[in-house]
Amino acid sequence: MYIILGATGHVGSAVAETLLTKGERVTVVTRDPAKSDQWKQKGAEVAVADVHDVKRLRQIFQTGKRLFLLNPPASPDTDTVAEEKKSLASIMAAVEGSDFEKIVAQSTYGAHDGEGVGDLGVLYELEQKLSESRIPFSVVRGAYYMSN
Repeated sequence: MYIILGATGHVGSAVAETLLTKGERVTVVTRDPAKSDQWKQKGAEVAVADVHDVKRLRQIFQTGKRLFLLNPPASPDTDTVAEEKKSLASIMAAVEGSDFEKIVAQSTYGAHDGEGVGDLGVLYELEQKLSESRIPFSVVRGAYYMSN
């Protein structure tokens, strides 16, 4: 079973749809129950969860063997760095103790540590936390997106 975070966005939905067309079992994670039916019609299982709910994420993660990890972008009317760090901390806390065979994480070209780099620093932190994990992982650092 593949668990897809960010499945209702451009990148995550493409990942989920590709896996479904190949006959893979997929669970999409969404915070919006209204988006459940469209995924169920495509053959996916749906798990409704807030990304900050570590307990719920752990429950969902226990059902899968592979995770596509996309840390959701924060609303621009908030402190985006603080909000994205908060969601990353929740996701990584839920990953601990999971039985994932592999994690594929969405990052971006130029993700690096430093002052004043915005969410690039959060993506750098994501990459570092994965490297400290016992779970094998790959990072996708897209530079340009045709559909995003």
